[in-house]
Amino acid sequence: MALPVSPTVYLVGAAILYGVGLYCVTTKRNVIKLVIGIEILVAAAHLNFIAFSAYRWFTQWALDIFSVFSTMGITDNLTLTLLGSYFITANLYTPLYVDPLAHVIVIISIVLGGCVVAIALSFIMNLYKHYGTLDSEKMRKLKW
Repeated sequence: MALPVSPTVYLVGAAILYGVGLYCVTTKRNVIKLVIGIEILVAAAHLNFIAFSAYRWFTQWALDIFSVFSTMGITDNLTLTLLGSYFITANLYTPLYVDPLAHVIVIISIVLGGCVVAIALSFIMNLYKHYGTLDSEKMRKLKW
């Protein structure tokens, strides 16, 4: 059985990827490095999407717990909070269901991202043939 991992780990990893991607996009002048930075940003978005796919089902499960307690006659807010928080924290990082739609969307996005990168690299090859450089600053200066 796999050990449960906190969603915070995935969100911190995605934040680090966002930082690296933004650094590449804002500071690099090489066009290939710009494309790599954009792909890192897309990977961070994929990681966030997958991390939050289990959160929706967990929220529904938590609401179901509170409704079960309410039907049992436990309507005191303090008791509901204490019992509900016990059951929620006992299963906090092991969601009962993970939304498969998020995984399918991410897989399709990865495939389409590969196609976009292939087209971007073909454009970059044509830019290099035309300008003789991959430096974006020099390409801006060569406008007519």
